[in-house]
Amino acid sequence: MSSDALMVKVLSAGTLIMVAKFMSTEWIRLVGKQWDTHPEIQKDLKNFNATWEYYIEDRPDIPHVMLFCKAGKVIYAGPSDGRRRDFIMWTSMDHWQKILSGEISGKSALMTRRLKFKGSMMTAMKYMTPFNIHLNILGEIPVDFDI
Repeated sequence: MSSDALMVKVLSAGTLIMVAKFMSTEWIRLVGKQWDTHPEIQKDLKNFNATWEYYIEDRPDIPHVMLFCKAGKVIYAGPSDGRRRDFIMWTSMDHWQKILSGEISGKSALMTRRLKFKGSMMTAMKYMTPFNIHLNILGEIPVDFDI
């Protein structure tokens, strides 16, 4: 792990937490680990294989990251590596912050096009519950948006 992508923050109560730079390899790997702890995703996606790519629309200098899910489990989380992507999601840094903080729900962001989406909308709708959990997971990872 690169030292500039993960750092320790001290909360007001003196608690230390690890914080990853948003859209870093370390961040997407933490997302993948968190994904694998959610039983509802495991159950709902047990027969589902897909790749997701994420990026920041107004930050072309930040590399894209991706997840590859097989039978509901993340088997790859890291830099986008050129493989076929089933779903691509992107938005501005401001909208990512609002989605990850819960200020905008994933479904609302998708329906209002604040979160841009490329892939089968029918599949996304079929799996809306795990899709929303997936977006919540993105927000569960302590993140530093100062990138």
